[in-house]
Amino acid sequence: MGIRDAIRAIASAPATIAAAHDSLSGPASPWAAWPSHLAHIDVPEWTADYEWPVTRAEALRIPAVMRARRLLCGTIGRLPMRVADATNVPADPQPRWVDRTDKPLSPFHRTVMVVDDLFFYGWSLLRVERDANMAVESLDYVPWDRWDFDPEGHILIDGYPVAPGTVCAIPGVDEGLLRFGSRAIRHADALTEIAERAARTPIPNIELHDTSDRPMAEADIDRLVRRWAAARRGENGGVAYTNKSVEAKTHGQQNADMVIEARNAAVVDIARAAGIPAAMLDATATQAALTYETTAGRNAEFVDYGLSPHMAAICARLGQDDITAPGYHVEIDLTGFTSLAPPDKAIAPDDGAALDTPTEPRRLEIA
Repeated sequence: MGIRDAIRAIASAPATIAAAHDSLSGPASPWAAWPSHLAHIDVPEWTADYEWPVTRAEALRIPAVMRARRLLCGTIGRLPMRVADATNVPADPQPRWVDRTDKPLSPFHRTVMVVDDLFFYGWSLLRVERDANMAVESLDYVPWDRWDFDPEGHILIDGYPVAPGTVCAIPGVDEGLLRFGSRAIRHADALTEIAERAARTPIPNIELHDTSDRPMAEADIDRLVRRWAAARRGENGGVAYTNKSVEAKTHGQQNADMVIEARNAAVVDIARAAGIPAAMLDATATQAALTYETTAGRNAEFVDYGLSPHMAAICARLGQDDITAPGYHVEIDLTGFTSLAPPDKAIAPDDGAALDTPTEPRRLEIA
């Protein structure tokens, strides 16, 4: 286990912001000057044996987690991003990094992977390319498993230290789903296994009771149980055989409604851990919670409770002075997503693509 996991388990965005406020008198940028507030992170001794409760691969086996990830990453990835001044007038021309990268990964996928990291781990990293005037030309995603923190909190890529101005570390709003959503994920996984077992084996449970005075041999018992189990799974139409010394007894009656309600509750817990409305995952907090809701209202709720934390974290970090010129901020245009009228184009931002700018857009903006 790397020190990165231990650091990320205890480092959160609120602590990062507070440290920046207390220690920096200049621009509140993690990499505006060296050393920064991320240069030295005290790691308690008890974190040495810390392990992530679940892995990303384990979490994505849960359909509700997969759907939550697709909704968050896919939605934010295709929303237009731009740089504007204090009066919300877009910069002209826009910085080159807004709609381009220097790697095969498109701007859409770059944003998708940043949101993915923030969702699961609470941190993400971009490599910064600058021109001769030190202005940012491109931002390229650094895969999660390629970068790390050293014991002093300095960032390493492929095991080597990097200069502060060549990377942009984006802290999320918490330590990520894998840190605090592990119980909900494992609960949902256990219920899925129960449902699969119930589907494979018909109910009720069967006991083959031997009524004779002479116990059957172990081999005969095993062969009889296998034949009954095969018959109950559909072989021979579910018909099995007993002689006069074997009595088939049933035990319990599984309540299908209980399994359905339990799985719905598990999805609701996943939605709560992911920070998005349960209805977006096709679950309800209570069976009586079904109410009429317009698409615009549902999307607006999704923005307020699901998208905004991740978008705000990205906009806030990219809007700092080491990435964006002083006096400018980064904003994400939500027009079309929350409006009643459907968007004219279902496209994702790509290198050099000029996206239409609607009149009086609704924005999520961070000064």
